[in-house]
Amino acid sequence: MTGRAPDWREDVRRLERRMRAELRAEAEEYERLAALDLLRGRTLADVARELAGRGDIVAVSAGGRTFVGPVVHAAGDLACLRTHREDVDVNLPAAAAVRVVERSPSGGKPGTGPDSFKARLFEHEGAGVPVEVGWAGERLLGVVRAVAVDHVVMDDEGQRWHLATARIAYLASPRA
Repeated sequence: MTGRAPDWREDVRRLERRMRAELRAEAEEYERLAALDLLRGRTLADVARELAGRGDIVAVSAGGRTFVGPVVHAAGDLACLRTHREDVDVNLPAAAAVRVVERSPSGGKPGTGPDSFKARLFEHEGAGVPVEVGWAGERLLGVVRAVAVDHVVMDDEGQRWHLATARIAYLASPRA
């Protein structure tokens, strides 16, 4: 026989390349699963805090309306947006959807504010000025008279309303 013996070093190199490719694919899959696990562990409040820090323009659908603007404060179950016409306080558990409309190139400057939606309701009670309240596609323009244990007492043109706090999706007040 006049043939050369096969070069076993080339076989080892092929095997090394295949093993590196398999390890790389496995590492990518672990990274994908870790990212998915992070997404699954977040709450809407976590998302709102992140958006406040980033300064992105967002669209929030709540109570049959969609508000577009940056999240200027987020804490607990509360997200505060500043739109062109109004300041909006969103009760995150009652919001239907949040999406980024435009990414901010420079980041946001989250403001300070109350620690929860209920705390923000108390601020509206103290202000005594008319606000729009939305829930389940309904709207009411009135004054927050009292924040009770599980509901808000509002007056609207001589009528008294008792609104379940958990069902209120937003409060909107015109910007001065």
